[in-house]
Parts: sequence; C-alpha cells; structure tokens
Amino acid sequence: MRDGKAYERWYREPLTPVVTQPAEVASIASAIAASPLATFDLEFLAQDRLVPTLCLIQVSWLPAHTRLDVPAPAIVATPPEVALVDPLAVDVAPIVQALAAHPTVVAHAPRQDLALLATRFGVEMTSIIDTQLMAAFAGIGDQVGLATLANELLGLALGKEQQWTNWAQRPLSEAQLTYADADVRHLPALFAILRARLGERMAWARAESALVAADAVAATKVTPETAWRQLGGLRGLDAHALAAAIELAAWRFRTATELDRPLGQVLHDKLVVELARVRPRTPVALRATKGLSPIARQRADEILAALAAARPADAPVLSAGRAPSLRAQRWAEILLAITQHVAEHTGVAARLLATRSDAEEFARKVDEHGLEAAHSLPALATWRREVLGQVWLDWLTGAVVVIGDLAAPAGIQLLPR
Repeated sequence: MRDGKAYERWYREPLTPVVTQPAEVASIASAIAASPLATFDLEFLAQDRLVPTLCLIQVSWLPAHTRLDVPAPAIVATPPEVALVDPLAVDVAPIVQALAAHPTVVAHAPRQDLALLATRFGVEMTSIIDTQLMAAFAGIGDQVGLATLANELLGLALGKEQQWTNWAQRPLSEAQLTYADADVRHLPALFAILRARLGERMAWARAESALVAADAVAATKVTPETAWRQLGGLRGLDAHALAAAIELAAWRFRTATELDRPLGQVLHDKLVVELARVRPRTPVALRATKGLSPIARQRADEILAALAAARPADAPVLSAGRAPSLRAQRWAEILLAITQHVAEHTGVAARLLATRSDAEEFARKVDEHGLEAAHSLPALATWRREVLGQVWLDWLTGAVVVIGDLAAPAGIQLLPR
C-alpha cells in the first residue's frame, strides 16, 4: 500500500467540471478508445421507477502511452484523466459505446450500472473487470465497498455521504462532484494493486466479472411473455392457477413499463400468485384483497380481464420436484463446511466458491445420478474445480476425511485417508 498522504497529494486535482457539449463527448470517447484501461461509474435515480434515470456518467482513463505490463507502482503513480458527463444535457452514447468496445474496462460492483446501460443503450460490456470481485478473490473481504477498499489499499478516506443525494438536481454541488470524481479517479490504481496481488487468480476475477455482466444483461431481456419466470411459489399450482399467474405477470410487466414504476408498486409477487390461486370474479372482490396497491385498485377491470384470459390448456407443466434424500441433505451440510474451510485457507470469499443452493444441487445430482452427473455444475466446470470441486470429489470418494479440530477457525480439518 502506498503512503496515503503521498497518494492524496499526487491525486489532488481541481474540481472536475461537468461535460455538457457534444464535442467534448466525442473527444472523451476517442481518448477512451486509445487508452489501455478505462473505468466508469454511474449516478442515477431509481426510486419509483422501473428504469432508473441516468443522471451522471463518470469515466477515467490512463494516457494512451501507458503500459499495463509493468509493476503496479508504475500504474499507481500515473494520474488518470477524469471526466464527469451530464446525460441530462448531452447524448452520452459515444462514451458508452467506446466503453463497450474497450478490452479492459474497470468498475466497482457494476451490476446495476451494466443493466441500466444495457436497457438505455443496448450495449454489453463483456470485458468488464469488477474491483469488488477482485478484492473478494484477494482475501480482502466479500462485497467490500469502494471507500473501504480505497482506505485499505491507498490509505484514503473517501466520503460516503453523497451516495443517496438527488443526482438529478442542477447544478450539482461541489460535494457531489467531489464524490463522483472519486468513484473513478482511484480505480486504475486499485486495479493495478489488486491485479498484482491476484496473480493467476486474475483469470478467476475476469471470469466472474463476465458472469456479472451476463446476468445484468439477462435481467433486461424480460418480456411480458416471460415475466412469469421471475416469480416464486408457482410449483404446486394447478393448470388454471398457473395460467392465471402467467397472464397476471404479463399484465403487471406491461403496466409497469407503461407507467415506469417498479413491478412491486403495481402488484407484489405474492399477490400475483394469490390472485391467480383465488381468481376473484368482481371488482369488489378484487379490491377486498389485502395489500392491493393503489395502481391495482384503479385497474381492477384490467386485472379481471387478465384472469379471464388465462388458458389452462396452454400452461406449462412444472415439475414439483421431490425432497432430497436424507443422505443428500447430510452431504450438502458437509460440503458447505468444506467450502468454508477452503475459503479460510485460500482467502477467496466463500460465496464465490459455492452457495448453499450450489452444495444442495451438487449433493442431489450425485445422490440421484452419480458423480458424472455433477461434472456440468459450477464446482467442477469452472475455475472452482481446482480450488473447491476436487476437494468435494475427494471427500465424496473417500480420498480425504473431515475431522473435528478445536483449534481450527472452521472447526474442522481435511486429512488424506
């Protein structure tokens, strides 16, 4: 870690002005395209909106002559260019497209930002690198905030108080501009330090960052026809109730899109399922439903029409599934304990190795179909195999044993048999 005061002196800059002119946007897009590394962050308003309003895009980039194949201190000592661009005043599409085409784009916890850019501009950033994930692989902690990471690695004390301010106000305050600037100014230095710490694990961070980007884009591909797939609690419904839930989910999605309101403000998930199950026949009966939103009350006739349009004959057949066997349940618990043990020994956040559902699915697959059936699961089909998956296999096949250890942080040890 560099000396915090020295780093702050090096990076102390005049207040970054906000870009509002098309010519400046074009110049920034060209500079990003020529740079070896670019970063971005977004400020937006999401409250009471289905699609957040983009209020500010912050970008930084290293000079075109900068080499990335040098020790981290050389990159840390290279001040980036920073720009704050106002999407409410100018079209920022050229900058977004330059970022989407760039081979090395760095951001911190960008899932929401990537979804917003995919919705607004139709872009995918497959080359994104998430510094929050890098920190999780480096043993710094899981889901670490940018301010915490900057303090840990650069000795900075970044403020958090502007995070929830009104980013649609104009002009933006000096405090807001300072906060927005910091969100991207330090990312190149953080990337360089984390990359040096990760070594070969950098490939893991890239792979997981790509999955975050893919998941963010997938979340924007929902249509009225597929909206029901986002609901829980559908298994066990009869054909008529399931068909009604499909129609209600489609109505809710279309209404939320029309009004630009969150889905839950139109109709809560649980009420979609409940109304599909009960299927009230009159506006009076519908409005008597506890927890019905004002929007749903006003559009009671539309909801009744959606329920009436349900086609049970066309409803898909959902497998109810069966409970895992007792041995699969036992296996899952031990697999989770092994995961925690591996996380402590490798410094990789346990969540990135395997979740409870991962362990349960793995145990069920092996129990019902044998070891070969599990080879397509993440624990064996990704970078996780060499870190965790092989240990799971070794335990299941008896190559290693789990013993209690009062002195171990996880309370267990793994020993060869």
